[in-house]
Amino acid sequence: MQSGNNYPRQVGSSDEMEKLVGKELGQFRIVERIGSGGMATVFKAYQPTLDRYVAIKVLPSYHAQDPVFVKRFIQEARSVAKLAHPNIVQIHDFGEHENITYIVMEYVDGGTLKDRLKKALPPAEAVDFVLQAAEGLDCAHRNGIVHRDVKPANMLVRKDGHLLLTDFGIAKLLEATSNLTRVGTGIGTPQYMSPEQGTGQPVDRRSDIYSLGIVLFHCLTGHVPYTADNPLTITVKHLNDPFPVEKMTIENNVPEPIVRVVLKMTEKQAQNRYQTAEALVDALTSALIASKLAMPRWRGGIPSIDASSGSLPSIPNVPSGVLGGSQPGRGSSPQQGSPLPPLYTNVSPTQPLICFRCGAANPSSRLFCTSCGDDLANKRASYDRYLGPNGRPLLARLSIQNGVMAGRSYRFHQDVTTIGRINGNDLVISERTVSRRHARLWFSDGRWYLEDLQSANGTLVNNMRIYQPVVLNDNDVINFGDEVVVFSITYGP
Repeated sequence: MQSGNNYPRQVGSSDEMEKLVGKELGQFRIVERIGSGGMATVFKAYQPTLDRYVAIKVLPSYHAQDPVFVKRFIQEARSVAKLAHPNIVQIHDFGEHENITYIVMEYVDGGTLKDRLKKALPPAEAVDFVLQAAEGLDCAHRNGIVHRDVKPANMLVRKDGHLLLTDFGIAKLLEATSNLTRVGTGIGTPQYMSPEQGTGQPVDRRSDIYSLGIVLFHCLTGHVPYTADNPLTITVKHLNDPFPVEKMTIENNVPEPIVRVVLKMTEKQAQNRYQTAEALVDALTSALIASKLAMPRWRGGIPSIDASSGSLPSIPNVPSGVLGGSQPGRGSSPQQGSPLPPLYTNVSPTQPLICFRCGAANPSSRLFCTSCGDDLANKRASYDRYLGPNGRPLLARLSIQNGVMAGRSYRFHQDVTTIGRINGNDLVISERTVSRRHARLWFSDGRWYLEDLQSANGTLVNNMRIYQPVVLNDNDVINFGDEVVVFSITYGP
């Protein structure tokens, strides 16, 4: 069995927790310990009823015996469990078994962002991770939840680069816990903490944006901006020291548009930062475009560098469909004129390539569909791990019923799809009642979910406007503004 520490590992292990390995905890069989700290110990466990692995966070006995703490723990778990978002670790269950209090979460097979920061990341890859984190924070903030401990160790990264935030509300929980001094656990992490949080002032979503700015700086440079021998000195530096912008511009050659975003994220005064995570997402996306870097895979947008010429081709004037265009070799930017490795082998020059997304036939020399812009290599099929009863991948289909796109139908793999009016979304519906970033479709644990992104004209499912993520059923009718779309389940090959 493969072992891996995908969660923050800290001092705080105990023989008591080690004894749980190999034992049953309710319907879960504990496989191995994958992380521990003053708050809880995290185990990998197997759930036979659903044939899946999960992560179980177990409270130490001194917490479990404190009824006030347990009550707050359960309240926090219930709040976070309502956050259905592809960039937030999903909470499956929580409970108590033989005086052991625990919470069951999605198991992420990969590592943490911290594990990847042995050196500076390429700017496109760094922004990709932070964009994903910002999307998750945006969902939490809309639901009144501030993370309070945004840092690379609390960002789990799957092997395919998909990032998920974890440990929401832990710092808030510890702030109100009398056990804090006994276990010697700090509240938050000074290296990433906003000035207002470091000085004990009330915090809101803008504090998370500051912390995420420090994370982006760390990704771009390979180290945090402020270091010292003790937490207090670090806090004082966050309050008073100028931001070391030269470490980005001179030492790491970060594009100037991205530097500007980092500086605004990390303004000392909260009112000078981006006021919402959504505004941050827009700013980072614009900075990538201005820097002429490839958009991250999951956002689409900028077309990839052409394999033959190395130049940026123009986006075809397609009024609808998916403008794909994530660059092969995600997270890197090939040098001008350097050829990319071929994506296809043993393909006859006359044999057409059929687009997975829209079904159009394309010349074998194309990398992206001439009709909808989707990646003809169909790399997203790697996400299709959940199989239906027929043994084939369970996919989604959106069939558009009205407007200029009426009659068109698009299939989607088991990853994340953004829907909106402008280029940069996976599915572009260029009608005036559709917002720039209108909705998000994604797959998790055998179900398809749809979320409205605070669109101006709303998203309706079966004539009911949605305000929280909802589960979609076969033949549901969706309205993106005035545009009518039918959702249906389909299957892959």
